[in-house]
Amino acid sequence: MRPTQGTRVEITWPNLSRSDATSPIECAELRSTQQANGTGENRKEASRALPWQKLAWRLMAMACPVAIGLGLGACEESAAPPAATAKADAADAAIDAAPKVPAPPPPIKWYVFDTVSFTRQISPGVVDGFDIDGLQSAEGDPKGCGHADFTSPAGTKGIDNQFALLVPAIEKSGIAAFEKLLQASIESGGVLLMVELQGLDSWSDDPQVKVIVRAGQGLPLLGTDGKLLTGQTFHVNSRDPAALAGTVPVKDGWLEAGPFDMLLPVQVFGKDYTLDMRGTRIRMRVVDGETLEAGVVGGGITLASIRALAKQAAEDQGNIDELVDALTLGMVDLAPDATGDCQQLSAALTFSGVGAYFYPSEVTKTGL
Repeated sequence: MRPTQGTRVEITWPNLSRSDATSPIECAELRSTQQANGTGENRKEASRALPWQKLAWRLMAMACPVAIGLGLGACEESAAPPAATAKADAADAAIDAAPKVPAPPPPIKWYVFDTVSFTRQISPGVVDGFDIDGLQSAEGDPKGCGHADFTSPAGTKGIDNQFALLVPAIEKSGIAAFEKLLQASIESGGVLLMVELQGLDSWSDDPQVKVIVRAGQGLPLLGTDGKLLTGQTFHVNSRDPAALAGTVPVKDGWLEAGPFDMLLPVQVFGKDYTLDMRGTRIRMRVVDGETLEAGVVGGGITLASIRALAKQAAEDQGNIDELVDALTLGMVDLAPDATGDCQQLSAALTFSGVGAYFYPSEVTKTGL
């Protein structure tokens, strides 16, 4: 028997996307009904069912177990998760909520400078740097060769950094690219200034850490920003100053060491130069094993080494030695000699750094 023309046939399907969809019990009853249709009186009744009715019953009986097996949540929305799953979720949540504890520092940690720039006068009389001579010189004071000291951004008096006043003049002169050349020498690996920390037990607070200024060498890998990538290994530079800055505490990640003297290696246009720095101090913030920030290194550069550098550079750059003499001669402000003439120019550089390594077989040669 088939439906006659004009007969309206309605089939109600389980709504598997709603919370009031067919439940497992209803599905079970549906399957029981299907099974019952195969026995006794029900078999007779089923035998009288139309073909389209049989097909509908079969499809509905198949749909319910599939929906339950897929865990759509419609059939068993109120069911609680298994105990093991609940415990695992709680453990994951506890791990995510726990504070991240950084790994302890290694016995020796190195950082390589990835940026270097000159300090500049922030406002009249305010500049970053250090009190190198321990004096607070006023304008006209012979102990400072007539030059007044500065005040740091933090309010510290007696800052010696006359080179900061020269930067605008340098930027207007033919040697304005000198700062860029210093940065280029880092990125090309000509001279890689580095800091070595020995005995660092905590990135934030440590009562005693040995600080050594080093120099590395080797072609570094650069990131997409053009700066050195962290974690690289370098050779010890043949002109490594290996200058012991001091043994100092680390407080809230900050450390400051000095005074110490060092021969600072510089390379410009592939040529090696050396600046003799006296009474040098260094300050930086240790963020973690990968980063140094807010670094400042400063001291008194001897007039003799400035003139030697300028004379050597003049071989390729014409009268640059005369220009350097004109810029620096009246600006020296430290270490007056017996005649009252100062022999050093105070200066400071800012820097940042990233974690690095030396080849172990080379670093042991210094004996520090």
